[in-house]
Amino acid sequence: MDYREYLSRIGGLNHWLFAQEEFKHVISRPFRNENYFNVINGSGVVTGEQKYPKGYQDVIIPELKRRSDFLSEVPALKSIKPSEQKVLTVLVGDKDDPKVAASLSYIGMKSATTKLAGLSSTVEEFPSNVTVAELYEKLSEWNRDRSISILMFQLPFGGQAGQTIDITSLCNRINIAKDGDGLNQVTLGLMSLGADRYYDCCTPRGMLDLASVYLVREKGARLRPDGIASFAGFEVLVAGRSAIIGDPLFNILKRFDATILGPLHTRTGSGGRVDKDTQIRVYTELSKRADIIFSCMGFHPYKIHPDTEYFFTADMLKAGCLIIDASTSFRKDGKRPFGDIDPPARSKAAAFTLETGGVGPATVTKLIHQGWLGMLYQNIERIRKALEDNKSVVKSVFIEFLAAYAQSSRSEAEGDAEKLYNRAIHPDSHPVHAVDAIEAIFPKLMKK
Repeated sequence: MDYREYLSRIGGLNHWLFAQEEFKHVISRPFRNENYFNVINGSGVVTGEQKYPKGYQDVIIPELKRRSDFLSEVPALKSIKPSEQKVLTVLVGDKDDPKVAASLSYIGMKSATTKLAGLSSTVEEFPSNVTVAELYEKLSEWNRDRSISILMFQLPFGGQAGQTIDITSLCNRINIAKDGDGLNQVTLGLMSLGADRYYDCCTPRGMLDLASVYLVREKGARLRPDGIASFAGFEVLVAGRSAIIGDPLFNILKRFDATILGPLHTRTGSGGRVDKDTQIRVYTELSKRADIIFSCMGFHPYKIHPDTEYFFTADMLKAGCLIIDASTSFRKDGKRPFGDIDPPARSKAAAFTLETGGVGPATVTKLIHQGWLGMLYQNIERIRKALEDNKSVVKSVFIEFLAAYAQSSRSEAEGDAEKLYNRAIHPDSHPVHAVDAIEAIFPKLMKK
């Protein structure tokens, strides 16, 4: 194959991750009195999941801790103290509010996992009568605080604040270099465009990672230099169009050469008609074509089928498809999450996520990973110096990634590797290129 120039992003964590034999990306496990096979494995360090083979979370989080400990052995990076870098969560609402109680449980799990990665976790709490002016003032302080790697607002806000505060305007004031949860519309827009950016929205990026490892390991897809599988030749359906999952996922998949179907939504139709029969027909026509379904409709009941509350039924699926389901609607008892896929329909898929142990832990893992990246962004001059000190390692790794993707010789990739190295160390280039590069060479440095 003739070598084609590649000057997009290169590096990251996935090249290391996908090569780990201990990472069992597909497992068998019981769930709600059923035994399932070919379950996409995002689980890991949370209580109750460690009895299963190591999944996405249980491989990445300990590796981040190893890398945190290793920083002291790299001359340019030894002054970085991961334990002093904070992942900040802001909680608004009163503790007797059910929304806040649910958020507290999630924050506790997230904080414990953050500490396992070697970082510090902190929570700022405000009552439901907090004013937007008070939050603006605090946010300005947090944006300037170099000890904070990333910050995020735990949504939704409880009580009065949830009804009166313009969340979009508030989140748009987050410094994009600290927007680890992808809440600022600038981050959302840059991700949708595939442009240089500090972070991705955590859920869509976690979904992409889970799909990518399956495609690389099971379908022979090529791993791109940026750490995402090539989706070339696959018809991919996005079901849902939320601002933080469906929309950015739909847009960024085009950058990875997917043939996109959808997005499906509540006003999907044909010929100007959006009646129930037309919607069912269009939903089914598109979903039966899909090799991969990224589902994030996210509400129950759907009321489109007479005999089930779920959105996708077996007759809507292509045999052998891959399903990554991000929906976790709470209904019935208000405690258990339910996804978009009718459970009996899972047998038609080649692999699929469940409501637990799939996209949820992948999202949390991506959030914590981005907190770790935020620490590197706070020390970008040191990162670039470390790259300069290890130029031969950087170029060698870049050549390896480029040649593997292009299916070419190493010598053909040398020119691009030099350009990409020079971009990573240049003070005027986006910091993401230096951070991607340092992540890519950590495995080599740690073996020295």
